[in-house]
Amino acid sequence: MSDDLMSQEELDALLQEHSQKSRFPSLNTDDYLSVIEQDTLAEIGNISMGSAATVLSTLANHKVRITVPKVYVSTARAVAESYPIPCVVVNVDYVQGLQGANVLVIRETDALVIASLMMGGDGTNVPAELDELYLSAVTEAMNMMMGSAATSMSELFGRPIEISPPITTWRDLAQDPLTTDIPADEPIVVVAFRMEIENLVDSTMLQIIDIEFARDMVRALLPGEEPRAASSEDEAAVAAQWTELKRQPVETAVPQTPPQAPAVAPAAQYDLGNVNIDLIRDIPVQVRAILGRTKMSIDNILRLGPGHIMELESLHGEPIDLYANDTLIARGEVVVVGEQFGVRITEIATPQDRITSIR
Repeated sequence: MSDDLMSQEELDALLQEHSQKSRFPSLNTDDYLSVIEQDTLAEIGNISMGSAATVLSTLANHKVRITVPKVYVSTARAVAESYPIPCVVVNVDYVQGLQGANVLVIRETDALVIASLMMGGDGTNVPAELDELYLSAVTEAMNMMMGSAATSMSELFGRPIEISPPITTWRDLAQDPLTTDIPADEPIVVVAFRMEIENLVDSTMLQIIDIEFARDMVRALLPGEEPRAASSEDEAAVAAQWTELKRQPVETAVPQTPPQAPAVAPAAQYDLGNVNIDLIRDIPVQVRAILGRTKMSIDNILRLGPGHIMELESLHGEPIDLYANDTLIARGEVVVVGEQFGVRITEIATPQDRITSIR
């Protein structure tokens, strides 16, 4: 190799240095968002992406850590210029509970590692670029992560929040626009997360939000909050309003079971009599996914052999039933990634029903 060529480590260091110097070069965040708005958006991102990190931890079978994010105001053009590399761009539309959209930006190298881990690899021997199989795996990961994030936001906002299936595309930001939905020079909110996957990834993931949608989220969470200049009173209000919502940087342990239903709300919210839910939270239960059922006589069972087709009562396309022990807790649909398959949850019992069913 010629001495004039840079190593990958040197290239990454140069890109990181360029990113720090040129990111958000012309816009002052305080001119667009108050202190309350900045902190609120950071907490929304922290809570929602913390839930998504847990899902990714399960899918990748590696510990995933996502730090408390930083909030900036920039433009789509400036962000693309700060990341002139191939990236995976995920478009997420909110269709219920909130009306708006956001965009996630993940470096292609990070996406390759995630896809490799999902397909049983070690995250090291990955192809030079995303092929159809790897992109499909990343798309499935984004679907599950954003679904979990939406569930966490539903609990945070106190209302059902649903998203449409995320659209994942590959873009080279050195020559492609970040998104065609947002004008290149229009102010946007950028929420930057540091994402770490043990010994494999230590990088930055971006969430791009239209500035008016960002303000709408703040107003929905903190009614009466209007855009205004920051003051000392604002800072005091931030501390008071986030007493219950503040969380530390999210670090997830590697779960030993497939993704489960979102955590239930605190038991104190429901009339459980003398049941202390905290005493049984860590008790393991058997989770089963049932494609269908049928009844057969013993004589017909004894006739079964290799190649025999057993007809089930369920019709093609019907939801798959998910049971915890013998209790129906959810329904879903089969998803396939490479040679592995799982169940995406599409319908779930209410937290109260799930807690009551254990009695």
